[in-house]
Amino acid sequence: MPFKSGISREFESETKTVIVSAVLETTGHVRFGDGTDINITITEKDVVAGGVEKAVFAGTKRRGVDRRTMHELRNKWWDEECFIPALCGMCPTCLLLGFTGTTSEVKKIKDMGINCKSRILYATAYSVQPTGDAVTTHSRNQVNEKSQTTAGSAGIHTEEVIVAGTDFPTYTTLYHVLDWEIGAFAHAFLENVNQGRYTAASRAQGGMRFAEKDGEPMVMVDVSVPGVFPISAPRVPAHVDNLSEVEAVFGEGKDGQNLKEKLENFGFSMSERDGAHVWNRGDAEIGERRSGEAALAYLRARQGDFLNFLASMRNGGSKDFRDGAEKYFKEVSKKKDAGE
Repeated sequence: MPFKSGISREFESETKTVIVSAVLETTGHVRFGDGTDINITITEKDVVAGGVEKAVFAGTKRRGVDRRTMHELRNKWWDEECFIPALCGMCPTCLLLGFTGTTSEVKKIKDMGINCKSRILYATAYSVQPTGDAVTTHSRNQVNEKSQTTAGSAGIHTEEVIVAGTDFPTYTTLYHVLDWEIGAFAHAFLENVNQGRYTAASRAQGGMRFAEKDGEPMVMVDVSVPGVFPISAPRVPAHVDNLSEVEAVFGEGKDGQNLKEKLENFGFSMSERDGAHVWNRGDAEIGERRSGEAALAYLRARQGDFLNFLASMRNGGSKDFRDGAEKYFKEVSKKKDAGE
């Protein structure tokens, strides 16, 4: 397939800005690793405004898990190696999630001196519940399978874990992305939730699910071609420690009458189409919001776009994409050297 990426202005008319908001709930013991303190593995925590300590789901950790999941699927069709930390700088995921070319192990990229920023921004998430309710310690013992004995105190490992039922409002923004690039994120996000990958030790711990309110998942997807969002994403202040307040924010965000009034106050009108609230400015459609199952259906459809795009990498498609990426970066490098 010829080179096609939202990174290039050639495809500007097809790009969108997307905001994905979701409340993720732990379904068992989960740990977002933050190192070891003496004899205990600790999970990341931080103090928010008001002096309350919360468990942290760092955006950088979520991005790392997502990237590896994208790589796993990409590798079924891509014909060269690219992995963390030896990123190739020429494949679809590198152009979407970025890379540091000036320190790259790939000579071609390093010689051009190109750095590429990620077009997906992962916000760090804080638990709704304070750590007193959200975090506990758990001990694991080493077992000898042959003798059916344990190693006793010498084999005990203690770690902090986030308990089941802890909620994390998460927010992700995708800039200047094509449908297949939205699908790359959607694939990673949906499958990492579904397969329990958002934890530092998923082989022995629980995973996460989309928290629900009134039988609907608390997921919201805002999409705008020009990147104009007159209504705010359902962002919850980090100091909130009551799930009902989170539910209220997401409930308000999908209330049609409430959205209509807000949009009209800003000079927009609203209509509905296929389960989406659409905002317009005059005759121009500016953006749309989907909530709950409609939001998940949108993400699953974009996941299909990613699968179709990757399938086009067969029979020389990978080389065509790589050649297009190299041509693009050479043009960028020339402009950089010329001071443009």
